[in-house]
Amino acid sequence: MFILDRRNIILISIFLILIGIFLRIYQLNFENYWLDEIIDFWVADPNISFNATFLRREGVLDQTPYLFQLLLKIYLKIFGYDPEIGRHVPFIFGVLSIPLAGILSYKVAKNNSFLLTILLVSINIYLIKYSQETRTYTLVFLLSTINLIFYYKIISSDLIGFKRIYIFSLFVIFSVLSLSSHPFVFIIFFSQIAYSIYSFFVFKNKNFLFFLSIPFILIIYLIINYNYLISQLAYKEYFLTHENWKFYYNYYFSRFFGSKIMGLIYLSTLIFLIIRFRNKILFSSNNYLPLIFILFFSYIIPLFYALIKIPVLTDRYIIFVLIPILILISALIFEINNKKLKIFLLISILIPTIINNYIEIQFRENTKPEFTKLLSDLEKHEIKNLTVYEPDYSSIGSTRSFRDINTMKVLKETIKNYILSVKEFKNKNFKILDIDNISSDIKMLWVICYEPAVGYDCNILSVKTKNWTLKKTKKMYLVNAKLYEVKN
Repeated sequence: MFILDRRNIILISIFLILIGIFLRIYQLNFENYWLDEIIDFWVADPNISFNATFLRREGVLDQTPYLFQLLLKIYLKIFGYDPEIGRHVPFIFGVLSIPLAGILSYKVAKNNSFLLTILLVSINIYLIKYSQETRTYTLVFLLSTINLIFYYKIISSDLIGFKRIYIFSLFVIFSVLSLSSHPFVFIIFFSQIAYSIYSFFVFKNKNFLFFLSIPFILIIYLIINYNYLISQLAYKEYFLTHENWKFYYNYYFSRFFGSKIMGLIYLSTLIFLIIRFRNKILFSSNNYLPLIFILFFSYIIPLFYALIKIPVLTDRYIIFVLIPILILISALIFEINNKKLKIFLLISILIPTIINNYIEIQFRENTKPEFTKLLSDLEKHEIKNLTVYEPDYSSIGSTRSFRDINTMKVLKETIKNYILSVKEFKNKNFKILDIDNISSDIKMLWVICYEPAVGYDCNILSVKTKNWTLKKTKKMYLVNAKLYEVKN
C-alpha cells in the first residue's frame, strides 16, 4: 500500500474524522424522542436536585445505568433544558469515539490500518444513529474503547516507575466508568480476565498489574453501583425473548451494518480474515486475541444467561462488539500480502457501505413519535388547550398491580414534561392542563396520546370524562390527538 508520512497521516485522519462528525450532526434532530429517551430526559431534569433525580428513577422503574443520566443532567444544566440540546450529549460521545477507536486500533496493529478503522467507525450507520439518540449507548462505546486502550497499556511490558502507577490508576478509573455505563460491559471485563489467564498459562505473560487491578475495580464498582446491580439481578421477567434460529447466521450484523446484505458482507469478511490468519491469532502471543475473546464472550455469556434465567441479549446492549469487529477487519486486511486480494476486500466493504449510507440517510424514514409535527398541525386550530391521555385505571386495575398503575401515571408525567419542553409547544400559545382538574370555562380540549405508552389503546378515558364528546382526531406516527367537547 501507499507509504504515508506523518503529515499526510494526520491530514487523512482529520479528514476521516470530519466525515464522521458530518454524518452524525446531519439530521441530528430528524426524529423526536421515543419513550426511553423521554424518560431519560425527564430523569435528567436540571431543575431538580440530584436526590430528586434518583427518586424519579425509582418511580419509573428505570433500568438505565445512572451515569449517562447524570452527565445529561449536567449538560442540560449548563446549556438549557431542551430535547434538541439533549441530543448534543450522545453526539459528543459518538464523535469522541472516532479518534479514540483509531488510537486503540493503532495499539493493536501498530500500522496504518488505524486509518481504515477511523473510516469504518465514522461511516458505520449503527453508530451514527445511536449518536443521534439520547441514550447511553454511545457512552458505552466510548468508555469501552478507552478502557481497552488502557488495558493494552497495562498488559504491556514497558511500564516502569511512576508510569506504572499512572496507567494502573487510569485503567481502574475507566474500567469502573465503563462498567457503570452498562452492566453488559462486564463482558469486556470478563474477557480481559479470561485472556490474561490464558495468556499467563499459554504464553507465560504474567500481567500482574492487570490482576492487581481486579479487586480495586470490583470494590469501587460495587460501592458506587451496588443498589443498581442488585435491582438488575432481581428481575425475573424481561421484555426480550429467546433468539430464533435466524440469529445464528446473522448475529445482529444486519443491524450493526444497516441491512441483511451489509451484515453478510461484514460477517463473511470477518470470518474469512480470522480463518486466514487463525494460526497467528490463536497460537501466538499477539494483540488480536483479546479482541477475539471479547467477540466470543459478547454472544456466549448472554446466550448462556438466557438458558439459566431469562433472555437479555439484544444488539444495542453489546454495541461495544463493534470495536473488535471493525478493528479486526481493518488490521487483518492490512496483514494480507496479496495486493489484489487486499484491494478487493477494501472495495467490497467500502463501496457497499457508502451506497448503503446514502440510501439510509437520503431516504430516511421516521421511526419515532411525531410530537412536533402533531403540535405544528394543532397550532393551526383555534383550540390551544391540551392534556395528556390517561386511561381509565379502574377498568385495568384487575389485571395490573398498583405498581404498574403508578408507573403508568409516572409515564404520563414524563410525556407531559417532554411536550412542555419542545419549542413547538413553547413558541405557541398552547396550554397543557391536568385532566383531573379541568375548569368549568374549558369547553374544548385536545387529548394527546402516545400510543406505545398505553398499549396502543387511546380510546378509554377515565370515568370523569365519560360524558365528553369526540369531535375530531389528528393522527401522526405513534401519536394522536383527539378533540373533545368538555361537559363538566
